[in-house]
Amino acid sequence: MLRIGFIGCGGIARHHATGMQQLKSARIVAASDVVEAAAQSFAKDFGGTPYTDYRKLLKQADVDAVWVCTPTFQHPAPVIAAAKASKHIFCEKPMALKLAEAESMAEAAAKAKVRFTIGFVRRFDTQWGTLRKVVQSGALGWPVIWRFAAGGRPANPWFRDVHKGGGPLMDGAIHNYDFMLQIFGPVASVQASSLQFDKTSVGADTASVIVNFKSGDQHSLIWSWGVAAGAPVTYLNDLIGPKGALQFGMTAAQAPKGFDPQKQGALTLKTGQGRERVYTYPQRDMFLEQLKHVVGCFARGEQPLVKAEDGLKSLKVAVAVLKAGASRGTVKV
Repeated sequence: MLRIGFIGCGGIARHHATGMQQLKSARIVAASDVVEAAAQSFAKDFGGTPYTDYRKLLKQADVDAVWVCTPTFQHPAPVIAAAKASKHIFCEKPMALKLAEAESMAEAAAKAKVRFTIGFVRRFDTQWGTLRKVVQSGALGWPVIWRFAAGGRPANPWFRDVHKGGGPLMDGAIHNYDFMLQIFGPVASVQASSLQFDKTSVGADTASVIVNFKSGDQHSLIWSWGVAAGAPVTYLNDLIGPKGALQFGMTAAQAPKGFDPQKQGALTLKTGQGRERVYTYPQRDMFLEQLKHVVGCFARGEQPLVKAEDGLKSLKVAVAVLKAGASRGTVKV
């Protein structure tokens, strides 16, 4: 039984805690939030002793591991304190806003010999795992361009504050950066141009980005958190190469025999002249799969799949993107 304390009791913490209720091997024994009502409400719903000071939570003897779910700019202090208190640590993504802070977090965990992992949940998703296999099989040829465009508006304004959440090209796109590193390998350079659509944002809330890989592949990314609330924004997510295009979903003219959309997902490869191939995969809850993995690893004293160095690598790209966006230029990575 892994006994867990939550530091930060907002929306993502509640999402993780709801998943933990399905695990017999995990129990929430403490929760901390600077907003007293949030800590008390969380403890009432999921169990544990509520605190307004995470340092008191870390003194609770039966806490084996902590889930750090604070806003990004508040990650470093509780992670470093938890390491010094000999608690294993799950930290939501991004690891931090600044590389120096992330490096200090990694060093503290290594020095204390505790297990430390970051919430790159796509690593546990069957859809993204299938996509990686298809691309790396050469089915699209070489080079490959991953095209992505999205828009929206987070409910909490700190996400749109460059000093707290970093904006969409930090907080949102960090998932893209981590997974593209898994697919294409090291980044050579990034090109970006950032804008501010909404005057209530602190810093840029919109940007266009091209990530150039040493492999010759690319990731193009357009993301805005400054579009008017409720305004529809076209979403794009596909991969193209010399041999064709890989689309998310079952977009073929005819589904493969036995395909069950209630239990399976699909990626569709279209290679021209009407040729299509559908790759199916079982649908699973990636957050639950991540929880099972991390809880199991922490209980056994083992390092989970995602390491601190993975958080540092993706953060290095994010920092370069923000720098390039501000200068509307190119930054080598």
